[in-house]
Amino acid sequence: MKGIITSPYWQGFKRSLVTYTRIPLKVDWSDDIKHTPAVCFLPWIGVVVALLSAWPLWFDWSSPLQALLMLLTSVLLTGGFHEDGLMDSCDGLVGGWDKAQRLSIMKDSRIGSYAALSIWFSLSLKWLLLSELLAIIPASFLGFIYTLAAWCAVHVMARAIPLVLMNSLDYVTVEQSKASSMIATLTASQWGIALAPCLVFGLLAFNVFDLIITLMFAAGLVFLLRVYLRKKIEGFNGDTLGAGEQIGEIFIILCLLVSYS
Repeated sequence: MKGIITSPYWQGFKRSLVTYTRIPLKVDWSDDIKHTPAVCFLPWIGVVVALLSAWPLWFDWSSPLQALLMLLTSVLLTGGFHEDGLMDSCDGLVGGWDKAQRLSIMKDSRIGSYAALSIWFSLSLKWLLLSELLAIIPASFLGFIYTLAAWCAVHVMARAIPLVLMNSLDYVTVEQSKASSMIATLTASQWGIALAPCLVFGLLAFNVFDLIITLMFAAGLVFLLRVYLRKKIEGFNGDTLGAGEQIGEIFIILCLLVSYS
């Protein structure tokens, strides 16, 4: 038991859980503590968030209410971590005139019009798409299992997008940032840790053909995000990773809806 608690994997998972959620957990942040990079557990954090926010599925409520409470719970669990990144990114990337100004706007804690519009459209789209998905899934035990797997797939697969951006673009910032300590280039084994839940829940939520098509479109989406970020800020920062995750959630819910329809 002591070996598990002190293992680099468990230490990395704990750091990831504390960083990307509001779940209280005691973590030793000392540099001499061996740990796997916290970011490689980001998709696993998606599993935790999805399972904890799926509680409305246990009740015989309307699909819109279930979807609303699932989204609300997931935001509360993460403290709006990724939503904040989306808002800051839209303010900076759309409102700034050059790289320096865009990065400076992202560091500004004030909410601009583009941030307000982005979060409204993002939450509205997720609520509408998730409500529609929940409505067409049969109310049965197998339907419940599928819904749970699909909700996990949304949070897990969306969190793989920031990892791809992080490992394929340069990190940029105007000053020292807290996000810099969480940036890491993953090794092959660490990619295995990160992508394992994506594969498992992807196969549970999609049939093989639909999963392949979804991954192809996801690759196209990531390519477009990379091109856009290179053009706007010549790389990525913490806010744009959060924005990528939010776009990923909308994308995966839409793919699930198309796949199940």
